Amino acid sequence: MNTLMQVSLFSDDFVALSEFYRDVFHLTENESLRSDVFRGYMAGECMVGFSALAAYEMLDLTPRAAGEGDQTAFTFRFDTKAALDTAVETATARGATLIKPQFMTYYNWYMAVLRDPDGNGLRLACPTPE
Repeated sequence: MNTLMQVSLFSDDFVALSEFYRDVFHLTENESLRSDVFRGYMAGECMVGFSALAAYEMLDLTPRAAGEGDQTAFTFRFDTKAALDTAVETATARGATLIKPQFMTYYNWYMAVLRDPDGNGLRLACPTPE
């Protein structure tokens, strides 16, 4: 079985964006990978990577053009509604935009939808709300 090892976001200010995720979700940095163009933070067994725009060229990828719409949305799991609510407050205080306030999904998850400071889609979910 294959497992997801890493997801990455490209950002003009990748350090600030990485610190946003670190502070809101209490992620631990994998300092051995730190460079002038990369920061990586562990979210369980999956690393969330943050790359400078220079990484597009290094990887032979094409930068996303403005106005193309959402192409990704991270979902972070919370064990309680209270923990999720606290993260929403922290995220908005750190520059996130609340898109859809906390609600119950049709599959009975407690969820909020935000945009991080760079405008990336971000979902906070509590699959077992108390």
